[in-house]
Order: sequence, then C-alpha cells, then structure tokens
Amino acid sequence: MTTFSFETSANKGVQAKNCLLVSELKQNLVFIFHTWGSSLNEHTGLYTNPVIQQVINEVLFKNKLDDSIKWGTYYNPFPRVAFALVLTAIECAIDEWASGLCEMISIKEDNYSRVFNSHLISLDEFSKAAGKLDPLKKLLEQVYDTGW
Repeated sequence: MTTFSFETSANKGVQAKNCLLVSELKQNLVFIFHTWGSSLNEHTGLYTNPVIQQVINEVLFKNKLDDSIKWGTYYNPFPRVAFALVLTAIECAIDEWASGLCEMISIKEDNYSRVFNSHLISLDEFSKAAGKLDPLKKLLEQVYDTGW
C-alpha cells in the first residue's frame, strides 16, 4: 500500500519509519481522515480519505460485471456494513507494515471481527450524532455515485 508512503527496503531506518507510520495512522484512526493535523481536533474530512474510495472502486466498481453495478439498487447508498468492511481491510493493510516490512496478513474473523465491529459502531455513532442531517447517508450516496 503505497498510498500512505510505506517503503520496501532492507534499510533499518526505512523500516523504523514504516513502524512509526503504522503507529501514527492507527492512533485515533488517522487513516480515515482526508487531512491529518497534529491533534485529533485538527484532522478534517472524516471518512473521506481518498484511499477509502480507491479501495471501493478497485474492488466493487472495476467493471460492468461487478455486483455493485449489476445490482446497483442494493449498493445505493453504499451499504454501511460494506463501508465498515472496507475500513477494516485498510486497517489490515496498514497492519501488514507493523514490523517495518510488508508481511501479508489474512483478514480473518478471529483477528479482525473486533476491528470491524468497532468501525461499524463508530459509523452508527457518527450517523446518530448528526441527527436528521445524517451526513453518513450523504457520504454513502456520494461513495456510490463516485464509484459508478
């Protein structure tokens, strides 16, 4: 995943930089924000990091035979549960760099169900906190429109 500037190298300094980047991205789930500040209050663009749409497009909107296109009625707005799964997959991809080198990790229920449920709860809390405005629904509609 080069989106977050991880580098493959035998150099220990580069590996240490990768470890630090994993830590920074996972602290307060910085990776879900479009822009990162030096504190949580300075992050902007909740759930709009371009990598989120990039993963969705690559997996679900790659060609006209993909289910999300064939069965558009079920994907518009983009399903909240599927969005939580994408966030979980991105977090898993970040975890692959935890040692400083990229080491493949399989997303398995045993390892990532807690992460998935946490993302799902956060999405629900985000939706409920805004009341009738429901920015999550608008975001998920935009995700579908951008993917399509």
